[in-house]
Amino acid sequence: MTNAVNLVRSLVIYGVCLPLAVMLGYMLANPQDMANSGTIALVLGIICIPLLLRWHYPWLVFSWNMVAALYFLPGAIPLFWLFACASFGISFLAYVMNKNLKFISVSSINRPLIFLTVVVLITAKLTGGLGMSAMGGSSAGGKRYLYIFVGIIGYFALTAQKIPLRKAGLMLNLFFLGGLTAAIGNLVTVVSPSLYFIFYLFPADFNAIDYYGSGNTFITRLGGVCVASVSVIYALLGRFGVQHLFDMRRSWRFFLFFGCVLLSLMGGFRSKVIEVALIFGVVFWLEGLVRSKFFPAILLILFLGVAFMVPFANKLPTTIQRSLTFLPLDLDADVVMNAAGSTDWRVQMWEKLLPQIPRYLWLGKGYSIDAHELDMTVQGLNAGGNDSDGSALAGDYHNGPLSVIIPFGVLGVVGFVWLLVASYNLLLANYKYGEGELLNYNRILLATFAVKVILFITVIGALSNDVGGFLGLVGLSIALNGGKRSPADAVEGSKTFARIRFAAAH
Repeated sequence: MTNAVNLVRSLVIYGVCLPLAVMLGYMLANPQDMANSGTIALVLGIICIPLLLRWHYPWLVFSWNMVAALYFLPGAIPLFWLFACASFGISFLAYVMNKNLKFISVSSINRPLIFLTVVVLITAKLTGGLGMSAMGGSSAGGKRYLYIFVGIIGYFALTAQKIPLRKAGLMLNLFFLGGLTAAIGNLVTVVSPSLYFIFYLFPADFNAIDYYGSGNTFITRLGGVCVASVSVIYALLGRFGVQHLFDMRRSWRFFLFFGCVLLSLMGGFRSKVIEVALIFGVVFWLEGLVRSKFFPAILLILFLGVAFMVPFANKLPTTIQRSLTFLPLDLDADVVMNAAGSTDWRVQMWEKLLPQIPRYLWLGKGYSIDAHELDMTVQGLNAGGNDSDGSALAGDYHNGPLSVIIPFGVLGVVGFVWLLVASYNLLLANYKYGEGELLNYNRILLATFAVKVILFITVIGALSNDVGGFLGLVGLSIALNGGKRSPADAVEGSKTFARIRFAAAH
């Protein structure tokens, strides 16, 4: 019997595995061929099916903020889309086979999500369809619709199960630290060309060089390092909070936080500096530290930091100076002009877009871009036109409210605001009435949501890109808390704690 099993195993190895290995090795010799890459990915995907069935949920959480793309597919879709759809499909099949494995349903979130989805679908139908040029369509722009739809699918995949309390910290860290992959793209300037294949999966989209002054000097902006460091800041605040972050008995926490704050300046993004300041301030306030001994200490640290930085502000690296141009500091004039030019570019685009709002008030413009309109815009850009026209055509308005009302009209605004209000109420309820062990986690989710809403409205935002971020925070909160908590849950939890404490006293 044993010999028969070994014979079958040998036949499988020599008849299937070895020829398959030879074929894949031949394909790997030409990784730029999309057909070869697609075949390799398909084979690896089939092999990884058992792992996906077992670990699809952690991979979904980790991929939520991951910067990675499936370059061999049309449109180079984000890797998160694969895990969102796969995890939702696996959870749905599990529910079909076992009715006890129910999704966590929160009607206060489901209703605005359904409303917003219907508005998006009707707008797409009435404004030229989804516009999938990557799939052979005659129009473009449909990828933005997919960002919205996949974000919604990912939300339902997240809420397919309750996260056990023992795994809550791990899942929160996976959620935020997926952003570390953004830094991989910044390695493109330092690694050997033989390793450039890495950047097919982790694109170097966060590398930027801004020329300024006479054009002979430039600012190297490491956007990936910035995004990665901010993700670590969120994870640290979620794990320890502000109070325990400054515990000098574990000084590595403070120095890691401080180092990440410095690295966040390497992207040259003013918005990221504001984001870090806001998230720290909101968590500080939610912890009630404004009336504690930490408040004077924090003010002293900030005062000393500013006092030290002011005399040397114009000696800092140009990338850091650009990040600080919104502050009244003595910075390099050319760097300030470079940042002001970016602001002026946005303002010019907004001035052109504002008169269009009445036109799209009831039926939004949608995301579909007509091929003729695209050609006309390209010709205008080639003739020396303002490149803000191209961003406006693509729906990249660099403004949150405009990214809602122009594509989807007033009904889109109603649906999105309804979703934001319902989400805030849920996050606040889970923070106030959730289990004590989840306090830090619920706090960072609430603070992150509040900061992202503020930035979306006032600084920079895009509905297609940000709806997944909002839903990720809400979905993770639902999964951690088992739904939306209520005062009754808090009372019951207190009674349980009291009984345990009373029993221990005897």
